[in-house]
Amino acid sequence: MFFEKMINRFSSYHRFISYLCHSIYIKEKMSKEYTLADFTDIFDYSTGWFSDSSICSLFYQIFKRFPSMKMVKYKVNQDFLKEIKELYQQDDAFDIFEHVYCNHFENEKEEEEEEEDNTSTKELYDCIVICKKNLMIGYFDNCVKIVYSNIDKEEINQINQICENHKKENEKLNNLFIVTYSHNYFSLKQSQVNEPAIQIDRHYNDDFVPVAAEIENFLLEDNKSGLIILHGKQGTGKTTYIRHLINLGKKRMIYMSGDLVDKLSDPSFITFIRQQKNSIFIVEDCEELLSSRNGGNRMNAGLVNILNISDGLLSDELCIKFICTFNAPLKDIDEALLRKGRLAARYEFKDLTTDKVNQLIKEESLDIPEQTHPMTLAEIYNYEGMDFSQGRKRVGF
Repeated sequence: MFFEKMINRFSSYHRFISYLCHSIYIKEKMSKEYTLADFTDIFDYSTGWFSDSSICSLFYQIFKRFPSMKMVKYKVNQDFLKEIKELYQQDDAFDIFEHVYCNHFENEKEEEEEEEDNTSTKELYDCIVICKKNLMIGYFDNCVKIVYSNIDKEEINQINQICENHKKENEKLNNLFIVTYSHNYFSLKQSQVNEPAIQIDRHYNDDFVPVAAEIENFLLEDNKSGLIILHGKQGTGKTTYIRHLINLGKKRMIYMSGDLVDKLSDPSFITFIRQQKNSIFIVEDCEELLSSRNGGNRMNAGLVNILNISDGLLSDELCIKFICTFNAPLKDIDEALLRKGRLAARYEFKDLTTDKVNQLIKEESLDIPEQTHPMTLAEIYNYEGMDFSQGRKRVGF
C-alpha cells in the first residue's frame, strides 16, 4: 500500500523511481557522472537509448536552459566525429557517449574478401557529444542535430561545415520515412527500399495498367488529398507495387507498419500528421483498421481520423494521401470506405491470368513449364522447379 500511494503521488512509476534513485549515478559508456533523475523521463527503455526527439530535453536536463536546434539531414562518416573531438575535447565539459547496434541492411562481404579497417566509411550510429557548456551534437537516424544556447552563429556554421565536409557521397536515399512511436510521441526514421525489377504491363494483369497510371498521376498532384485501397490475397504483388511507387522519388512517403495501426486513434497522431503536409502515408496490413463494424454503431477511431484527413474537414489543409493495403475480402471492409466518391482509387490484386503467366515465363526465360492455370507472382518466382543457382534477379516477394 505504501508503494502504491507513493507511485500515485508522483503520477508515474518512472517519476517514483527517479525520486528513489536521485543519488544513484549512471556512468556506463560515459566519462562523466549524471544522475538518474536527469534521464528518467527521456530515456527510451524499449531500445536502451535516447529517442531522436529527446536530445533537446537532455540538453535542458544537463544545462537547465531551453535550446535552439539546427538539423542537418544527411549521413556523415566517422571522420566527422574525429574532427569534432579535436575541436572540443580540451574543454572541461566535453563528453561523448554512443549507441552501437547492428545494421541489418548492410551488404555482407564475401567470405574470401579481406576486411578493411576503413573507419571513414563505417556507419556512424546514434551518438551524443557534449562539446562544451550549452552546446551538444546528436546523430540520430541519418541526421545531425546541433543543439545550443548562446553560441555564436559563426561557431554553429563551423560545425555545419564540418558536417558538409564529411557528408557521405553517392548514397541514394528514397523519400521514404518510417513512423516510430515511443513515449506517446510519433517520430520519423529515413529508410531505404530497393527498386523492384518490375514492369506494370508484364507483372500485373491488363486491367491494372490504367489503374496504375491513374494512381501515379494522382500521387503526383499537389494540394490534393485522398484515399487509395489496394487489396487482394498474399503474393499477388501489392508490396512490390508499393516499392515501385516509393522509388518514383517524387513525393515524401511515410510508412506505418501494421502494429502501429491502433495508434492512429491516439490524440497525438493529429498533432504529428499536421507536420507532414503534402505527404503520402502507406498503411500496410490494416484489415483491423478498415474492418466492418459488425453491427456496432461506432466506427474505428483510427479510421475516423483517416477519413477526416483524406476526405473531411482536415483534407484541404493537410493535402495528405493515404495508401491502405490489406488481404481480407472486400466484404469485410467498412461500408463508409466504399461510398461513391470516397476513394481516389481501388484495385483488387488477383492471380495472373494463364496467358500472362506463360507470357512472363517466356519473356524472362524462367525455368518453369508452360502453365494451364492462373498463378500469383509469388508462386511464379518461387516455383519449386526453378534453379536459383544462376542468381536470377527476382521481383522480391
